[in-house]
Amino acid sequence: MHLRRARVVDIVDETFVRAEPLVVRARLEAPGVLDELWPGLERVVVQDRGAKGVRWRCTGQVEGRMEIWLEPSGGGTIVHHFVHGTGPRAPQRWAREHRRRWKQGLNEIKDRLEGRSR
Repeated sequence: MHLRRARVVDIVDETFVRAEPLVVRARLEAPGVLDELWPGLERVVVQDRGAKGVRWRCTGQVEGRMEIWLEPSGGGTIVHHFVHGTGPRAPQRWAREHRRRWKQGLNEIKDRLEGRSR
């Protein structure tokens, strides 16, 4: 018998944004933003934590759970992002691409909220 090992995806990321948690959340919830940042992942809300963020069950390219936790800190918000589950054949490559897309998108939101872009 040949056993297949699960391909684990485990992502942890933090970014500081100089804006209140509800303002950050509103930007993340703008139509299409999360779909653009997380293509290939369907999400079902497991827990809506208001100003503290959201937890989802995810399916698609990764089967598992994900979360955005918004932590007030020093005049702004630390945006924590977690993804944990089993995934594609090359989970490290998928995770690298996911992190890059997430960080780029979140930094664009950060720049707008902090007045550094159009």
